[in-house]
Amino acid sequence: MSSQTVKNVVVFGATGQQGTAFIEALSSHNGQYKIYALSRNLSSSSSVKLSKLPGVEVVQVNKDYMDKPELAFTATGLKENEVYGVFNVQGYVSEKVELAQGKSIIVASKRWNVKHFIYSSVNFGGLDDTKAPGLEVKRDIEHYLISSGVPYTILRPTQFMDNLLPTSPFMFKISRTILLRQTFYNYPERKHQLISSRDIGRAGSEAIVNPDKWLNGIIELAGDELTVKEIEDVYTEVLGKAPELTYWPLAAFVKWVSPLGAMARFFDDHGCKVNIAQLKEVLPQVGFENLRSYLQRYKASQ
Repeated sequence: MSSQTVKNVVVFGATGQQGTAFIEALSSHNGQYKIYALSRNLSSSSSVKLSKLPGVEVVQVNKDYMDKPELAFTATGLKENEVYGVFNVQGYVSEKVELAQGKSIIVASKRWNVKHFIYSSVNFGGLDDTKAPGLEVKRDIEHYLISSGVPYTILRPTQFMDNLLPTSPFMFKISRTILLRQTFYNYPERKHQLISSRDIGRAGSEAIVNPDKWLNGIIELAGDELTVKEIEDVYTEVLGKAPELTYWPLAAFVKWVSPLGAMARFFDDHGCKVNIAQLKEVLPQVGFENLRSYLQRYKASQ
């Protein structure tokens, strides 16, 4: 394939779980894409892993690159009009910072004349207002993206299976304690929808590869739906022990004084309602995994 036909894709949040999954999926397309993975640390294990994938160049950027995305684009060496796609997944920051970063990345993408912007957002359960600031800020970024004129695909994942793992950071131990012990007061029978980061990345890759199908569209993502008891049962059956939790008084305190509380109330009172069967029909290439298969894959990797 000639170099003129190779499409350049820049990835914000490349070394995180979603960014890595997106890059792994897109790099499998036989040289059709040159992927620029933005990284604050080229010697990190995640950066080194990405650098070994075909068609991937890991690019050194400053720690504040999401605040100054134009400098990140410049660091790739690509000129305006040379960037085909952007994948953007942002980290855990305040709502104010997240909104400012999201807008800045969109503005820079427009300047670089990006043809396809993939934004990893969140699932709102079909509500116009979830009453959860940590979720609603992503809706604000969605609206800004849509109004910007930059061609887009928005991914709306439900809760991450990855957050249940014993290797996840302590903040996720708190969040899963809230999920399993403090969330479903009003509706304990509610099915809780989950998706793996791997499948979010794969869905983003499919959107880039098939723009005729997904350009200027929204993809709602879930791979499984289980009650809290079913989540605990599957986890215990596969990994041989119950999910690791923190002290429930700490989780209860965090629930009522932090943004996590608003999210917990959203999941308790409403929850997500992705049509998983239909999703698997329209995106069979992703090969969506359920919680059991996800945990089995994790166990095999250890």
